[in-house]
Amino acid sequence: MAEVRYRALKIGWIRAGMGCVVGFSSLFVLGAGAMLLTLDSVAGVLGAGVCLMVVLFSLAAMLIGTRLQFTVDDEGLTLVHYVRSHRIRWEEVAVIQQTADYWTAGAAVVVLNEPLGRRITALATTDRMAVYRGENFLRWGSPATELRTPTRAAIEAHRRWLANSSR
Repeated sequence: MAEVRYRALKIGWIRAGMGCVVGFSSLFVLGAGAMLLTLDSVAGVLGAGVCLMVVLFSLAAMLIGTRLQFTVDDEGLTLVHYVRSHRIRWEEVAVIQQTADYWTAGAAVVVLNEPLGRRITALATTDRMAVYRGENFLRWGSPATELRTPTRAAIEAHRRWLANSSR
């Protein structure tokens, strides 16, 4: 089992907080749906069905929206995005960079050996997610000049693996 060196987001607390908000509002919507069922018409049944669909959609959006992860361990990187996950071994990594693009500023970018030059951006490491990671973003400089904590952790782990594999 590989030792985890860095984990960008601990989604348990985020899901718990979001679950409280979504859960409370879902109870309100389900209560309205139950009241609609007391109507003796098709409109009441359809309204209750719409309420149920809104609750299910809200729960699915919360679960998918809180999936972002970035984990650095001795064997490689794990990048979990909203829909897709990537497990990248250190052998596959050419270099780790940091982007300064507007939407993904400060995000760690993994450049792969095969296919040559393929870039995967870790969405959990963007500056926009810094508050969820518990980082103080007020002390940061420009992402073009200053490496963020997730990028530094990934670069250090990659260098450690390169040093051990060259012996």
